[in-house]
Amino acid sequence: MNYIPVKGYCDRPNVFPGDTLDFHVSSDLPGMYRAELVRLFNGDLNPAGPGAAEVSVPSNVEGEYPARQQRTQVGGYISIPDGASNLAGLESMTVHAFISAMIPGGGVQTVISRWDDARQEGWALVVNADGNLEFRVGDGDGEVDVVVSDRPLFPDTFYSVTAVIDREGGELRLAQSSVVNSTNSRFGKVVPIDSDFRGSSRILLPAKASRVPVIIAGMAESASSDRTWVVNNFNGKIDAPAVYRGAATDEDLLLLDEGAQPRHLPALARWDFSHGFTKRGIPTDRIEDVSGRGMHGSCVNQPDLGMTGWNWRGTEEVFKYCPEEYGAIWFHSDSLDDSRWDRDFTLNIPEDLPSGCYAVKVTQGEFSDYIPFFSRPPRGTATSKALLLIPTMSYLAYANTQVMQNAPSAQAVKGHVAVLEATDLELNLNTQIYGLSTYDYHVDGRGCQYTSWRRPILNMRPRYRHEFGSVWQFPADLHLVDWMHAQGIDVDIATDHDLAAEGEDLLSRYNVVVTGTHPEYYTREMIDAWEDYLSHGGRGMYLAGNGMYWIASVHPEKPWLAEIRKGEVGDQPWRARPGEMYHSTSGERGGLWRMRARSTAKVWGVVYTSHGMDASTGFNQLPDSRQPELAWMFEGIGADEVIGDFGLVGGGAAGLEVDRYDQSLGTPPHTQLLASSYGHTPNWALVPEDQYCAHSGMNGPEHPLVRGDITYFTTAEGGAMFAAPSMSWCASLSWNDYQNNVSRLTANVLKRFARDEPMDEIIG
Repeated sequence: MNYIPVKGYCDRPNVFPGDTLDFHVSSDLPGMYRAELVRLFNGDLNPAGPGAAEVSVPSNVEGEYPARQQRTQVGGYISIPDGASNLAGLESMTVHAFISAMIPGGGVQTVISRWDDARQEGWALVVNADGNLEFRVGDGDGEVDVVVSDRPLFPDTFYSVTAVIDREGGELRLAQSSVVNSTNSRFGKVVPIDSDFRGSSRILLPAKASRVPVIIAGMAESASSDRTWVVNNFNGKIDAPAVYRGAATDEDLLLLDEGAQPRHLPALARWDFSHGFTKRGIPTDRIEDVSGRGMHGSCVNQPDLGMTGWNWRGTEEVFKYCPEEYGAIWFHSDSLDDSRWDRDFTLNIPEDLPSGCYAVKVTQGEFSDYIPFFSRPPRGTATSKALLLIPTMSYLAYANTQVMQNAPSAQAVKGHVAVLEATDLELNLNTQIYGLSTYDYHVDGRGCQYTSWRRPILNMRPRYRHEFGSVWQFPADLHLVDWMHAQGIDVDIATDHDLAAEGEDLLSRYNVVVTGTHPEYYTREMIDAWEDYLSHGGRGMYLAGNGMYWIASVHPEKPWLAEIRKGEVGDQPWRARPGEMYHSTSGERGGLWRMRARSTAKVWGVVYTSHGMDASTGFNQLPDSRQPELAWMFEGIGADEVIGDFGLVGGGAAGLEVDRYDQSLGTPPHTQLLASSYGHTPNWALVPEDQYCAHSGMNGPEHPLVRGDITYFTTAEGGAMFAAPSMSWCASLSWNDYQNNVSRLTANVLKRFARDEPMDEIIG
């Protein structure tokens, strides 16, 4: 039995009263499980805090359901229906593609097929378990004709590969030819790659059509069910696959190697993966057959689009401006964009459900799982003067991350031994069920750049503790929810997904908008919304660290899926390869917002500067905090008090990740510098984007930029921005039964910002 036997997911993170929300559950155990709706207020089990808090809410889903184990289709591929058997190989035909296999020898991997694996029927072009190219034809009665290359493929090397069914000549033919240039492969032209091959074998089997679709980057497991399961997925790039009527000659092979189409071989299908590129990216999963025969397909499990192709020369780094050199798709056998489990039940969101953080709790015996979602006020309305933005884009970026379990430098980053629980062991054991985070690597070494809501996200659970032993992300944000509830502060809830879709119109309904603890991943629309809101008189509270850092974008057809490509610099687990830094879902450059002139300091007043996961400190007050016009903010707080030298995460309010005041990066010049954190340990290091030249003295005790700065500034039309820039700030709110200076300062600001009167402008 797995460590987490019962688990589930819902189809989106955000709902309105009156909506419906589908839930999908899988269990390794027989019998029944129970479901109930709960409202979440706190999940941290730290004995120094108030403890977990949830309230059961009556709903239509309350009750018992039959447990069942649901299968997950993993691995990226393209499916092309072929009901008319146009590509069945009943007559002579030629199959061609450019491929770059990343892990040849890593099991059977299919380039393209019309093959029923259970019946061994049809045809398939594969890279076999030894790393050799292989072309097979089977009759479904146990007989298979095969031709195999005697030379294994080099990894990360582009080849032109051709397979031929020659019915008239009674042969199967196979050819592979390296097409390495200066930039398209791991090694360049100076390496004498000796792996070209041409060979043939007799074909004795009669023509027979399998009942499965054509699959690029995989093969059909069986045709016996109403759902096609795809196995033996490819790991690597495929570019310009095509099927031609007739058997290619040796002269034809030379033309195909050059990317040309032999005139006497009519195309039965020719797929152009660059077809439909726009300035805003690649808007659809549809794959176009440009032969005119209508053999169109669709991507499954979001393979990497907009990748450098076999003919990429390195002179143009943007796929949308040079589509002819970006015809490759990079497929992974462990990619996942939707678990595609059958629905178990549908929740009817009550019309009177208050805005808040909720979950459907599923319980079977001693095991439980929480499936969270977030309820908005009724459409187009606000039921409070304050809005809490739940950072769902960042939840997706970290969804099911295994970076601390697997990264060699993980313990050095944390500064202490990893603390793992059953959830971490489950994720490590069953990657194929849960998919990866954008902090993980695919099995073929590519960093994972797409992340989906439609799967169980086990580390987005109210009681989960991250591998460094503290709450992070969703359970950390519940610290803030719990504090607001304990203080009697009325607040509406919305998500990053709402902000990306509605922009400033959403924020403008509120006097004050409060961030979660780690809004690290932001779309352009989200930044625009904040900037417009603040400049038009809105008020914001940034109670977080490392916010608005990495560029994110949302798939135009699948709003539950986000894309992140790590750029050339940043606090990062992996880096995009040359020519592959532009998002397929939006067409914009990935990486840091700071490198696109959208520094966080321009909007929230501070910019990410350092992280340390060993110990937290407090903030020392600075002279600006004693300005007479700020007396309202520090009411009840003594001038000599260290703010937040206590807390549930690392023992202080300045912890995990912090941001600094920096006018050179856009902090408004009239910003008040209220307090700074000092005394961080040597494990705290300056972020890479500030290290122009590597040298010693970049850590907490030695570098002046390794600090967090509490700031405040006003904007036009009575707006204002307050930043307490630390991920552990909210973990100090409940200390000493909520009676502390972090709680007092936060309450003073929030209550003042929520009032209707404009803020007094402070300059100087």
